[in-house]
Amino acid sequence: MKKYLYIYLFMMLWALSTAVSCEPVPEPDPEPEPVPVPSKLAFDLYVCAVKHGGMGQNKNGTFVRRVSSLEAGEPMVEFTGRGLDITTRFTMESITRGKYYYQVPQEATGGFVKFHIAVDASGNEQAIVDKETPFKENTYFARKYTHAWLDRGATLLVLGTDADHKVIFWSKIRESDFSVIEEGELGLSLPDGFTAFSTSGLLTVRPTDGRLYYLYYVKPVDEDAKPVTHIAVIDPKTMKVLSDSQVPEAVMEEPVTAAYGELLRNIIAYDETGTMYVAGLCTRDGVKLGVMRRIPAGKDAFDPSWNGFPDPEGRLLTIQYIADGEMLCYSRDESLGVKIDSRSHFYTIVDLNTTRRERVKYAGQPLPYCSGGYSQRTAVVDGKAYIGVTGGDGAEDGPQVFIYDAATHTVTAGVKLSKGFCFDIIRAMETE
Repeated sequence: MKKYLYIYLFMMLWALSTAVSCEPVPEPDPEPEPVPVPSKLAFDLYVCAVKHGGMGQNKNGTFVRRVSSLEAGEPMVEFTGRGLDITTRFTMESITRGKYYYQVPQEATGGFVKFHIAVDASGNEQAIVDKETPFKENTYFARKYTHAWLDRGATLLVLGTDADHKVIFWSKIRESDFSVIEEGELGLSLPDGFTAFSTSGLLTVRPTDGRLYYLYYVKPVDEDAKPVTHIAVIDPKTMKVLSDSQVPEAVMEEPVTAAYGELLRNIIAYDETGTMYVAGLCTRDGVKLGVMRRIPAGKDAFDPSWNGFPDPEGRLLTIQYIADGEMLCYSRDESLGVKIDSRSHFYTIVDLNTTRRERVKYAGQPLPYCSGGYSQRTAVVDGKAYIGVTGGDGAEDGPQVFIYDAATHTVTAGVKLSKGFCFDIIRAMETE
């Protein structure tokens, strides 16, 4: 009898333990998503003495002031006796990301430099060099290269040509320690009847899928003939050219400033869907006029039926996507002058859904025409466009910033700059 009792007790204990072990183990509470910390921003304002700069146009002096805000009510930004002088050390043209500038400096030092701008206790700007790295096999020249960020910003890809513009080469730089980790030559060769590649071309990564595109043109043997623009699709991991095709002349004869990449002016933009927009040029009645073309999301070729800048007054110089289908454009009215210092440049906002464009207005009046053909006096941050004008000849008509809010479609007046200098650049930079 005891034997059966022990067996019964054993079975009861086994069943109890089994029931306990089969109860579902409660899932731990998921860790809350980290709350995004807004970046602390500052704005670096660049001016030149005597005349406008850009692409080595001005050797008279380039100065930078950093301000924490461009809103109205801030003190006038004074440049007389103030500002960081970068004239002989650095170029205006630079790659920027976060708080840092990346470039091949003004004076050839045999490599790349990474630096940031800080303001000391006395309120004076200073350039602090964080890293320098020498060239390996490939040598790049100040201003004459293009770039793209790979691996979510962990790798900087730089691309350029040799001194004779016969070979296109590339280098990958690790952002964390700023070392050249890999480099090589791009598998593109000059077609028959063409003598050289454009100095750098335009390199861009589509943010939605990481696809790498390279826009470049080739120069013909016949100097009177037009250059021919190509678009190549490249595997960013191997740098193998996946495809290379000629852009139809009716679509775009050449992209804007393909000789110098996007080191100063913004030429390529993306909307929320991943559609790519490119500012370019086409000839009409012997005059080069602006066009804005797009490559739809998921495609590799331009849509030939769409032009976001129809019936232009002249050249389209820069484009920047703001939000909600609106593009900020800087262009030139050829009838008012075509020189870099001609007061013939102006701002419009293009509705990408209708291609209708309208001058940016403040208090019901268009912003004044500006000088500065190689300028990028605009920055877009969180649906707001900060737009700089160069001012006129009146005693109170100095450089000033205006702010367009895409959410409300309103323009407000911002900070003013002291007169006597040529206002060329606004860069929005993180401070931490």
